[in-house]
Amino acid sequence: MIAARLLDLLLVLVLCVYLGEGWRNGIVRSVSAILGVAAGGVAAFFAMPIVAAAIPSPEWRLTVSVALGVLLLIGGHLLGVAIGRSIEGRRPDDRRRSTDLTTAERLLGAVANVVASALVITLVAGSVAQLGVPVLSQAVNRSVVIGTIDRITPGPVAEGLARVRSAIFEQGLPTIDDALGGIAASQDPPDVDTASDPLAAAARSVARINGTAFACGQNQTGSGFVVAPERVVTNAHVVAGVVQPIVELPDGQTLDARVVWFDPEGDIAILAVDGLDAAPLELADPAIGDDAVVDGYPHGGPFTSKPAKVLAISNERVADIYGDGWSTREVATVAAEVQPGNSGGPLITLDGRVAGVVFARNAEHANLGYATTVGQLSELFAGAGELTAPVEPGSCVAG
Repeated sequence: MIAARLLDLLLVLVLCVYLGEGWRNGIVRSVSAILGVAAGGVAAFFAMPIVAAAIPSPEWRLTVSVALGVLLLIGGHLLGVAIGRSIEGRRPDDRRRSTDLTTAERLLGAVANVVASALVITLVAGSVAQLGVPVLSQAVNRSVVIGTIDRITPGPVAEGLARVRSAIFEQGLPTIDDALGGIAASQDPPDVDTASDPLAAAARSVARINGTAFACGQNQTGSGFVVAPERVVTNAHVVAGVVQPIVELPDGQTLDARVVWFDPEGDIAILAVDGLDAAPLELADPAIGDDAVVDGYPHGGPFTSKPAKVLAISNERVADIYGDGWSTREVATVAAEVQPGNSGGPLITLDGRVAGVVFARNAEHANLGYATTVGQLSELFAGAGELTAPVEPGSCVAG
């Protein structure tokens, strides 16, 4: 809590500084500076993956990438300020120029600066939280300032910021070229009331999972769900190579976890999360034609619940997470919007029960997703509470 309060004080100070700068500089310079930061962000979006790929040492890859991103944002801001001054025709006495601004110009500048700084804060905070460093993740997730910004940020903006983070930092969702279940074309998901009481109750037990695989120099993020007291299920590829995953729930709980089951062939992992306060979800067998939802955290961003329909259920040969071998599992093919970050999340029936574990999507059709049905996992899940000893989480999958 102390770290979160200190972070809040720092963020309030930052917002006040930007408010004052916007008031002092007016709308023209403020907007110019914002556009400069945006340009720096675009440059970082394209440059960071290229630079990361060129660094041979995995240990340095993440550090250098983040440092480059920060430098590009700062450089963009400074360039934007310079351009704003040029557009205005800067006067020799900049203090005199400040007295010429109207109240409206000052107000617009202050508002623009605060909004822009808030968006940068949520972008950086989300990236820091996904690094899987416990003290940082807990401080970010318990911050009142960041929580307030997240609540008032429009959904499309929040999802866009999450996509930016995902393109730079996170591992992708596995894709499958074959038409599993004989379904070769995408279909529109059904209309489903994702806010119904059973689905809202189930959502409280759907977790976001973050961690850093230092051997690959990458952040990994995915979804999961509570299957037993203090036990969370996710995909093996989400935590592969991650020594200390972090589990977050919608109510703000942020806790360390340890991997107690790791199956790279079936792409299933179970995490022990001491102190986790969330109800385990019941299991259900899916049926073709069932309406459902896919719950999770696309791109490591905010929680979403997307409508889904079960199109097919079939036994399929599926590659393991390393692409070295094959195993047969029962797979539900679903019409649903499945994105990176949904890995390990649940396919939930309309009465709030888990019917599958999302693990991939079709390579050509984003609205075709695949989930391992839970019937074949029921015995494992029933004994999840007895799994206490940590196991090796394998090696990471460079993505």
